[in-house]
Amino acid sequence: MASLTPLLELINTGVANLQSVEKKNNTPIPNLSQPFHPSLEAFRSDPVAAEAAAHVVAAALQLVAILAPPVDSLYAFAVAGSLKTAALRVCHESNVSEILREAGTQGLHVKDIAQRNGLEEKKLARFIRYLASSHIYEEVRPDVFRNNRLSSLLDSGKPSADVISSPTTKHDESNGLGALIAHHLDEVTHAAAYTWENMADPKTAHSYESSHCPLATQLGREINLWDYLAEPEQESRRNRFDLAMKGTQSWQPAAAVLEGLDWDKLPEGSTVVDVGGGVGTSMVPLVENFPGLKIVVQDLPQTIQNARQFWAQKNPQAVAEKRVSMEEQSFFDTQPERDVDVFFMKNIIHDWSDPDSKKILTQLRYAAGKDTKLVLAESIIPYTSRTSEQPTDYKNRVPGSVLKQAPAPLLPSFATAPLIMTTDMIMLILVAGQERTFDHMQALLLSTGWKVNEVRHPASEQVMYSFYIASPA
Repeated sequence: MASLTPLLELINTGVANLQSVEKKNNTPIPNLSQPFHPSLEAFRSDPVAAEAAAHVVAAALQLVAILAPPVDSLYAFAVAGSLKTAALRVCHESNVSEILREAGTQGLHVKDIAQRNGLEEKKLARFIRYLASSHIYEEVRPDVFRNNRLSSLLDSGKPSADVISSPTTKHDESNGLGALIAHHLDEVTHAAAYTWENMADPKTAHSYESSHCPLATQLGREINLWDYLAEPEQESRRNRFDLAMKGTQSWQPAAAVLEGLDWDKLPEGSTVVDVGGGVGTSMVPLVENFPGLKIVVQDLPQTIQNARQFWAQKNPQAVAEKRVSMEEQSFFDTQPERDVDVFFMKNIIHDWSDPDSKKILTQLRYAAGKDTKLVLAESIIPYTSRTSEQPTDYKNRVPGSVLKQAPAPLLPSFATAPLIMTTDMIMLILVAGQERTFDHMQALLLSTGWKVNEVRHPASEQVMYSFYIASPA
């Protein structure tokens, strides 16, 4: 029992802290049976509650790992993941959440759900019930189901008749989460099933070419996600992916970029180049808060066309005053000759393998002056082993590089670490890219002539990346 006691103490302390914050701030802990609403996440804005929730979740998962029969746990891991994915895709693509939202809290019999989405009643009941056993949907009476906190996140918010009649526009003007889930249940799931075949093939096993990823093995041709989505016949998938990516940006506070550097210490007229910046959404807070900066948004031609439209609506005055400019540029090509104070890249390096990332970073190093800063917004993979709180010699010169660890006996990486590691697997499967540990990123930057001076971690728990601040080595 000794091994269980510390975990139980963490749970008890965490629950007590959550209840205390709930009372103090009047921020209720969510009810699993209630549909999701952003206001129900307000309790996490208190750091005490956020940490308490992380401890409780991690301890509960560790208790399951200890107490569940190991054969059952391993078998469930091997089988349940793919089956839950299959069940979730059936319900998501057939608009079960939209239908149940319209039915209200009393729920709806599966025969009525099936009548509206056209699926076979008894099969559909099995899929929804399987998800309900994992707290996605609720079975309020035999064969009568309703939405709950998790299943309601799949709801597009549109009339079920509209999404049933026009499935390709289901995610238009949505928050992007449904599009992201659909993308993972489709492209990622199909490609993931071929990961072993990809790893066992002598041609692809040791390759980091983006066209040698598991997606290519699944499709039977050398291709990566970007090229696949660019094909004319994949227009609906491309649109869905674009909506998903816009959604992921909107869920994280745009103002987090303000924490990435002491922007106010840059001289008036300093040039900031957003490399691979899309339409330049990340630069909006800088333009609004630091009018003395000159912002250059770089990306490929089609994206830059969209960027011009974006800024024409968002801040035409900044464009007219030449505080914001757009530039067609591949980050694999030589940068234009000019003085650059900051090269900024958000979630770019994780899309690429080390060989390709070296090409990108080397081009920026060639274009950098002695005082140029490189700011990378990238996730940091934590180690699952407990490391010394005393940093090694080189880490001692890099503030922020030692990640906060969960208290023993929890895994030091907390329960949220698998989200970053899941993204790492997705990068490998779709584009042969990867998330990196601090040590890996440090070595990568040093090999291209950059050294990390500092790592900053945004205050918001919603932000899944940190800021590497580097300078020419």
